Amino acid sequence: MKDKTSWEAVCQRCGRCCYEKIDHDGEIFYTDEPCEFLDLKTRLCTVYGHRHEARPGCVPLSAEIFERGILPADCPYVADLQRYRAPRLWSEKESS
Repeated sequence: MKDKTSWEAVCQRCGRCCYEKIDHDGEIFYTDEPCEFLDLKTRLCTVYGHRHEARPGCVPLSAEIFERGILPADCPYVADLQRYRAPRLWSEKESS
């Protein structure tokens, strides 16, 4: 994507990337704990314009994020990536 507008247009606003994650031995897991700035009704960030300042753990989209497996498997940003390893739910790890 060439500019921020077209980059952001890809997002479907599901909000799932705004849930806390755990990196366990290099594998990413989602928890059921949303970011405090995620509006659960609209699934939008309430501080989107300054989210990285308001919450330093909020990472910008980058090639590194895609490689680490941070985004859900059906996210449009990673839909065409071969062998993309999407995060699982932490509760799935605990039961396996």
